[in-house]
Amino acid sequence: MGLDWKALPSLASLRAFELTARSGNFASAARELNVTHAAIAHRVRSLEADLGVALARRSGRSVVLTEAGVRLAQHLTEGFGTIAAGISELRTDQGKSPVQIAATVYISQAVVIPRLHEFWQLHPEIQVSILPSQDVVDIVSLGFDLAIRAAIDEPNWPGLAAEPLIESEIIAVGAPSLVNDNMAAPDQLPWIWSAGVKFEEETMKAFGLDTQRLKNVDIGVPFLQLSLARQGLGISFTPEVLVRDELASGDLCRVPLPSPFSVTYYAVTPVGPVRPQAQTFITWLKKTLAKHA
Repeated sequence: MGLDWKALPSLASLRAFELTARSGNFASAARELNVTHAAIAHRVRSLEADLGVALARRSGRSVVLTEAGVRLAQHLTEGFGTIAAGISELRTDQGKSPVQIAATVYISQAVVIPRLHEFWQLHPEIQVSILPSQDVVDIVSLGFDLAIRAAIDEPNWPGLAAEPLIESEIIAVGAPSLVNDNMAAPDQLPWIWSAGVKFEEETMKAFGLDTQRLKNVDIGVPFLQLSLARQGLGISFTPEVLVRDELASGDLCRVPLPSPFSVTYYAVTPVGPVRPQAQTFITWLKKTLAKHA
């Protein structure tokens, strides 16, 4: 049988009485709840009026419980103790559960995984589990804490909250063997894109390129496009944040074409409370991306 909440006194009055009974006076209970001495006394008197029985009597600066007060205090202490134990157990279990993240293969390999050691140096107690996937994962039904997603315009992900992490230009890159002082004109170079994929073809056109006239180097596996570019097989477009380290090392070079637009990466979470461990990871990732910008 469920509890009849309407038959129970207010939680505030029950808590005030339990603290008064345990501490022996109104003043100590008031300090613990950060309210006035008079507020505690009023709540205890309201509880007595609600129950129709005296629970405590003043004795100087102390409070002496009646027989009914002693019995009620015992039940309340046991009940609140059970609640506290349940909450502590839940927090402990949640603390042990890894932060589960869904992210694209690119950003997982280029940004998150290479810097995980930095996160664990700061937060060794937080486990992290990453699912790299080119598919949009339903993080709500699968129980993920967050996803890292990119959007060009304002994000529209119903049932999800989105916190911006970083904005990144779309740029064209290639290996030094193709992109150098003696490089051919961009429209004379081989390019890597997925023919028939609307976003990729529109991006190529935004760079001012005619996809009908270009040599297309494509093996049909989108997440291997940058790998082909590193091998010198063609030019690829990408958010700058994904190749920042390789541009710095010289493994890839930027093609001198103006960026047609930018994308913004977001930390996407189910609407509602975010686990502290997940929020810690989001805050760290945002600062890390800003630091390496």
